[in-house]
Amino acid sequence: MAFSAFSTPRYLRIVRISGWYDLLVTWPFALPWTFAWVYAQLGLLAEVLGLPGVMHPLEPTHMLLANLLGSVIVVWSIARIVAPTVLLGRLDGVARFLFATWQVYAVAQGASAVVLGFTVVELLFGVLQWWRVDGEPRGRFSGLAPAAT
Repeated sequence: MAFSAFSTPRYLRIVRISGWYDLLVTWPFALPWTFAWVYAQLGLLAEVLGLPGVMHPLEPTHMLLANLLGSVIVVWSIARIVAPTVLLGRLDGVARFLFATWQVYAVAQGASAVVLGFTVVELLFGVLQWWRVDGEPRGRFSGLAPAAT
């Protein structure tokens, strides 16, 4: 069974929607006080749901890494919202597959399974952003080549 390709406008809408999702979910990670609150809420959610794994107490290094990650993703999200392209979508798809891999790895190492809720969305957007686009040349890395000028 063959799956049809996305039209370019539809694909770019997906790239933009993924940017909005990332912005809404990740902006609290960019600030120490909002990340501390979100982290505590995720811990409570994991506890209420009885999910396996541990939410370790935050240390300054954890906070720094979360804030750096949040800051970069906020900027990356805005780029995809303001100027979505097939290239940005493909690159974001790669990032999502990497994020999903490290999330599953973290849970396998004892991190709270609450992380897996994010993993589902990462995989969904990763697949959608690696979907074939009408008019796109076929080839292994076709979506990564910059447009001819």
